Amino acid sequence: MRFLSTFSLDSIPVVLGLGALHAVRSFIANPNHPIIIFWEPEKEVYELNEFQSELEDLKNQAKAQGCYLFWVTGTTPNWADLKTIVKNTQTAANSSHSKWRLYISPSYERFFSDLVSICKNNFQSQFVTNEINQNTIQHFSKLWTHNYLKNRTGLFDKDTNIQWFQSFSGEKTSVLFLGASPGLEIDLPTIKKNRSTFLIFASDTSIGYLLPNGIVPDYIVSFDSGRGTTYHFLTEIPSNIPIITWLGGAPFIFELKNPKILVNTGHPLDQIQEHLFQTGLEKKWPHYSNSSLNLMGMVLSITDQIKNREFFVSGVSYIAERGKSHCTGTGYERFYLPTTNRKKSLELTTKRLYSGERKGKNQIAWEQMNQKESALKIQNLKEANGSNLSSKPKAEHFLESFQGFPPSISDLAKWANQDQSGIIHRKTLSTWLRFSLS
Repeated sequence: MRFLSTFSLDSIPVVLGLGALHAVRSFIANPNHPIIIFWEPEKEVYELNEFQSELEDLKNQAKAQGCYLFWVTGTTPNWADLKTIVKNTQTAANSSHSKWRLYISPSYERFFSDLVSICKNNFQSQFVTNEINQNTIQHFSKLWTHNYLKNRTGLFDKDTNIQWFQSFSGEKTSVLFLGASPGLEIDLPTIKKNRSTFLIFASDTSIGYLLPNGIVPDYIVSFDSGRGTTYHFLTEIPSNIPIITWLGGAPFIFELKNPKILVNTGHPLDQIQEHLFQTGLEKKWPHYSNSSLNLMGMVLSITDQIKNREFFVSGVSYIAERGKSHCTGTGYERFYLPTTNRKKSLELTTKRLYSGERKGKNQIAWEQMNQKESALKIQNLKEANGSNLSSKPKAEHFLESFQGFPPSISDLAKWANQDQSGIIHRKTLSTWLRFSLS
C-alpha cells in the first residue's frame, strides 16, 4: 500500500482510521517498522465482533514476524498507559524512537473530517507540544541562563521598579490581547472606539504600530530572550507602561525605565527564587505555566483568576496575510530596512517570517484558539458585535504583586549545597547552577 510507504523511519507511526483493516493487512504483508500503532476512533467499527477477531489474528501474525502491533480506540485513548506499554516493548523490538508521528488514512480524512480534527487535536496535545517544548529548551537553554544571571545581578545596580507578579483579579473584565499580524491594522478603528472597554495586553512586536497610532496599552508583554527583541523596543515608549516579562528575558528590557513585572515561568532558576522568597521573606511567587509557548498563552494564564473574564484577540493569525508577515512599524522593519532595495522589498523580505501555512506550535496554538468546545472562549475582535462592545463597562482590574530583591549569589550557592530534592531534581539544579555561577 502506497500510504504505508510514506512512513518516516525516525519515529513510531500512529495510523488513524482502520476501516476494513486493509492498512493492517498491508503492513503485515510488508512490515517496515518494529512497532506500529493503529487507531480506530469510530465506535461502530471497533465494536464489531468480526473486526476485533480479525485484528487479534493480525496482531499475532505481526508478532510472529518480529514486529509489535498495538491498537487504540475512541477519540481520546489513554495515551499514558500506551506510552508505558510501548516503552517496555521497545527493548524487545530493538527500537529507541521517542517521537510518535500521526498518519491519517486518506479515506478517513476525506469522509470523516470532523472526527479526524478531534483526534488530531487530542494527539497533538499529548505528543507534538511536548516535542516542541524539548526542541525549544534545547535551543534556548544556555541563552535563558545567561540572561537570567545577567538580569538578576543587574537588579542590584539599577534604579528600576521591579515587581514580582502574583495575580490579576477583577470581575467581568474584557481582556484584549494584541498580536502583530497584519489584521491588527484592520481592527485599529474598533480598538480606538472601544479603548476604555478593554484591559489591553500588547505584544512587544506590536508596540511599534500601536503607539504611533494612538493606542497606549495597559501592559506590554515580552518573554522572548533573543537579541532581536531589542529591535521592537527601539521606539519611543512611555516610561509608565509596565512590561510583563521574566528574568530570562531580553537584557535590553531591563535597561528601560519602565516598571518590570516578573512572572514565575517554572524555569529551574525561577523555582529556586520561588523557594527562597517563600522561606526567606514569606512571599508567595506563584508559577504560571504556558503550554502554548506564545505570548497569548501567557496572557491567558496570568489573567485566568479574573472572574467572568472575556478574552478578545486581535492581530493573531500565525500566518502571512495581505502579502506580509506583520503589521507596519515592528522591529522586523528596523532590522531588515538596511538590506532592502529596489529589487528586494521589505514585504518580500519579512514575508518569510510566516509562510502561507501554519506549522508546529503555531498550528497547535491556532487550533486551540479556534476550538468551538474550548472552555477558554477566545473571541476574535473582528468577529465581535460592535454594539455589544460599546455597552460593556469600563475595564477594571487589580494587580497583586510584591517588591524586593532576590537573594544574593552567595546565598543561592549556599542553598544549592543542601538537599533540595523535594523542590527541584538535583541533577537539574546542578546543571543550571553550573552555568549560572561560572
